[in-house]
Amino acid sequence: MSSSAEKNKRILVVDDEVDVLEFLRIYLESLDWEVTTVDTTQQAFQELDSRPYFLVLTDIAMPDMDGYEFISKIKEKNYGCQIALMTGFGYNPKHTLVKIYKTIRYPCLFKPFNRAKVTEAVNNAFHVYNSGDEAAQNTDEESLD
Repeated sequence: MSSSAEKNKRILVVDDEVDVLEFLRIYLESLDWEVTTVDTTQQAFQELDSRPYFLVLTDIAMPDMDGYEFISKIKEKNYGCQIALMTGFGYNPKHTLVKIYKTIRYPCLFKPFNRAKVTEAVNNAFHVYNSGDEAAQNTDEESLD
């Protein structure tokens, strides 16, 4: 990409809760991000196949596919986007989030959202996406401990 004006500012938000989708769309658009919201992982893959996104912000408890499987397929298809997770659950050793963290660490945002942490996660993902520094992605936004 030759200039910052051409940088990909698209965020794909995946959640089955309409209120969460609406809040994140309004909030992130107010920060000048381009936001697409979908409520199934099938729709998410259709979007990812149609255009590049720098970030997929996804709930890890989706009815059609669990977060671990969804993230694995995103990586397998090599979309090149950053990933951040959302959950409304606290720490549970049997939760999908623990399974994900055993293999790959992605930022995780807990509902209800702290706006500063959402902003920080998006800005960090944008920086990593544009710098190509994949190792920087592997940090926690909020600890599971």
